[in-house]
Amino acid sequence: MTDSAGASTLEDMNFLEFFAIAEQDRDILNPIGREKLEQVAAYAGLRDGLSVLDVGSGKGALLRQWARNWDIRGVGLELNPAFVQQARELTQAAGLTEKLSFWEGKALDFPVKVAGYDVVVCLGATFAIGTFSEAVAWMGAHVKPGGVLIVGDVVLNSEQAVREAPQNLVGWSHLPPTLAGRCQEFQTAGVELIGLSVSSTDDWDHYTSLMWSAVDRWAAQNPEHPNRTEVLQNVQEGKVKYLNWEREHLGWAVMVGRVTG
Repeated sequence: MTDSAGASTLEDMNFLEFFAIAEQDRDILNPIGREKLEQVAAYAGLRDGLSVLDVGSGKGALLRQWARNWDIRGVGLELNPAFVQQARELTQAAGLTEKLSFWEGKALDFPVKVAGYDVVVCLGATFAIGTFSEAVAWMGAHVKPGGVLIVGDVVLNSEQAVREAPQNLVGWSHLPPTLAGRCQEFQTAGVELIGLSVSSTDDWDHYTSLMWSAVDRWAAQNPEHPNRTEVLQNVQEGKVKYLNWEREHLGWAVMVGRVTG
């Protein structure tokens, strides 16, 4: 879950409800498409027989895609009950229930097996564990020796972005590092970078537009909803922020690494 236009300004609506509305048209809940997820799988060496843990699995799009291509066993961890329900329904419809399961709750509450997985993934949800470095350390503790970590997160396109960032950049308590800085964090944690996939502006535009259109439709269908004005205001603020700064300066990257420590 990578929304820059998050529910930070909403007071009454639970942020999980907001994202259930905003992401109703998205299957992949990050600015990346299926072709790039296939590239990421190739970098990671996905093959039959591997076990995969997906932290912040959303609607299970990544696990379903990979389970259709390989005989893997996957577990998805997701906080949002609406997404867990959809993940289970879509997995059943795809005939993949013997390969995949989804657990609802906080990632840190899940009884994860130490060094129990061949691949541990976290796309756009490192905050579910802590800081980026804390998330990588946690993931590294639950991957088998020589296993693979896959992390997707926001990056700045350049240092110029910091100088041009508005002082009232709503929703950002601090700005992320550049791609080079993020990759350095990854490698400092004892993970050798073996693959990289960076989202394009088209990826971002499509990802963001799916939220705008979903919220617009929801607002038309729910004219009496008590949080309607609040939701529309939040999305409008995010739209201004995206068009005026984020679209040019904010990037998103998936790093694939082999644990060396």
